[in-house]
Amino acid sequence: MDYKNEGSKEAKGHARSSKETEMTVSGNLSKDGKTLDLTACYLKEYGAKDISRMESLRELTSLEMGTNLIGPSGVRFIAQSEVLTNLTSLNLFYNAIGNDGVKYIAVSDNLLSLQNLVLSDNNITDEGAKIMAKFLPLFTNLVRLDMRLNKIKEDGKEALVTAQKISTVKHLLLDKVEGFQVKS
Repeated sequence: MDYKNEGSKEAKGHARSSKETEMTVSGNLSKDGKTLDLTACYLKEYGAKDISRMESLRELTSLEMGTNLIGPSGVRFIAQSEVLTNLTSLNLFYNAIGNDGVKYIAVSDNLLSLQNLVLSDNNITDEGAKIMAKFLPLFTNLVRLDMRLNKIKEDGKEALVTAQKISTVKHLLLDKVEGFQVKS
């Protein structure tokens, strides 16, 4: 076993080549090129950067990127991508995006086609919730926003619920129990 590289950035998964990301993408892209499921591929911000620039993903409508630890920098690449403008569903659960990551999404002109946005379990606080609430009415296609398992208290929840009333969001998920009830 080679121990000399064990402490290097590459050995810990911090650096990955664009080729590796391309291989991961091609292995997880649907046949029609519209759905990409990269859940738990641990791509980190470098992988998000690569994906945000892949011309072959222009037709992508659904991006599942949960558990990739892309952080706020990775979200910035996704939110500012000129390639990923056709996304209707974006799942970023458990990526440590925090409030800064929410800001990048909230002010993005490239994600306005979104109908479903999952930001659960991302260390988002009232600050991030209020930012999202401020820009929520601009997301005129958004029907479902999942912000469960964050650190959002009453002020943040109240801001989102108020913004929901003047937005297209029908399903706003803020608590653990939501989303599991069937309404007739």
